[in-house]
Amino acid sequence: MGKFKQIITETKNFLGRIFNPAVKKWLHNTPGGFLDFLPGYRAGFDIYKSFAYACINARAENICKAKIYLYKDEPGRRDREIIAHPFLDLITRPNRRNQTFREILFKIAVSLDLYGNSYVFIQRGNDGFPSGLYHLPSKYIEIKLNEPQTEISHYVYNAGGKIQKFSRENIIHFLIPDPDNNYKGKATIDGFNLTLEIDYLQNLYQRNFYRNDASPGMIIEMDREMMDTEFERFKSKFRALYEGSYNAGKTVFLDSGAKAKPFQSHPKDVEILKARTWIRDEIMSIFRVPKIILGVTTDVNRANAIQQLRTFNDNVIKPFAKLTIESKFNSFLQNNYAKDNLRLSMEYDFENDRELQLRAYELYMKYGIATREEIREMEGF
Repeated sequence: MGKFKQIITETKNFLGRIFNPAVKKWLHNTPGGFLDFLPGYRAGFDIYKSFAYACINARAENICKAKIYLYKDEPGRRDREIIAHPFLDLITRPNRRNQTFREILFKIAVSLDLYGNSYVFIQRGNDGFPSGLYHLPSKYIEIKLNEPQTEISHYVYNAGGKIQKFSRENIIHFLIPDPDNNYKGKATIDGFNLTLEIDYLQNLYQRNFYRNDASPGMIIEMDREMMDTEFERFKSKFRALYEGSYNAGKTVFLDSGAKAKPFQSHPKDVEILKARTWIRDEIMSIFRVPKIILGVTTDVNRANAIQQLRTFNDNVIKPFAKLTIESKFNSFLQNNYAKDNLRLSMEYDFENDRELQLRAYELYMKYGIATREEIREMEGF
């Protein structure tokens, strides 16, 4: 870890030398932008890029694969599956935007990772029962507490200057539990320190590096002091003739006693490629996404790839979905269909290696572990 910290420090120092004052000013003045990475700021969709984008999408894509089952709670834990109910009709066609329930689940999962909170508006019919579900962008929602500050009073939705007030009964508020706050969630990205900032800086640096003919630049020395107007004219002319990848390979001709010297700093000095690998791995570890999910095949083989996928499914996707999403939908059912005594379950079936499974069946038959009829039952025949 000491070497990693040294790489990060060198990266930041090098980028600080490379970026000119105008870029630094832009970084500090961009609304809702770069400074969102610092403590006290909320990054939100500003970091929904690069490795973080891939990890957040991978989690959301797997969460929305859930098979939804509805049960009626019966005494003695003998739950009975419900196959016809208004709630099942509701999630079959959640709203007039033609969004699917899987799409809503995807939006919920992404919002939780980015903001720690996600909100779904419950549209009601004339009978007062839910008739539509609409996901609301988290960054436009403000939670309002009652006067004693003991519970949520209502929610305020402010998008484009249009302010709407929603009662708490008409909002499903999903959140990642925050030990320091009973009303708001804690985003997954809050687990990062400066990693996302460095990831952003490295991408920005590499873009500028290749735009400038894959060279950090050069120093122009003059043998005399130039007037401001003369200096500006010289600078504009030099940039027009030699700056950028389209002017790569040109022979440099200088007048007025100017001399060109290469700038000594180089990306290899900060081991930028190694640093990016460290950053990628840290981002993946915070989101708990295995390499194979992102298509990274380093140190991955068939055996451990299957185990990684199973672990991701059983120890990341299932617990996260049940804690943050399934529990809130069960509260929704209790609040809106109390007499029906319903319970929702989000199930995730890991896709087994079919070839390996068939070999196991052969061994079961060969050594008398299972009968033909038992294997048929396993297959659902």
